[in-house]
Amino acid sequence: MRRWILAYMAGCIGLVGFVCFLMWASNDFQGLPISWQGMLAIILGSALTAALSIGLMAAVFWSNRGGHDEIAYRTRRQDETR
Repeated sequence: MRRWILAYMAGCIGLVGFVCFLMWASNDFQGLPISWQGMLAIILGSALTAALSIGLMAAVFWSNRGGHDEIAYRTRRQDETR
């Protein structure tokens, strides 16, 4: 299971890196009036946002496969019938 998550994370990070490379190759970011600090903030913010979303989606997938969602569903159903 962890192997799949690591492969998914590597693929997503590679895709984000490839898009950044294409943007750099097409116009070298010269059309954007942003300093190098601003560009660094954009890149780090995008990377951290992607990492957080990948981690959360992996947690949802892992929770669903582990049956944790079913336990919470059954507990809620029992409380509603009382």
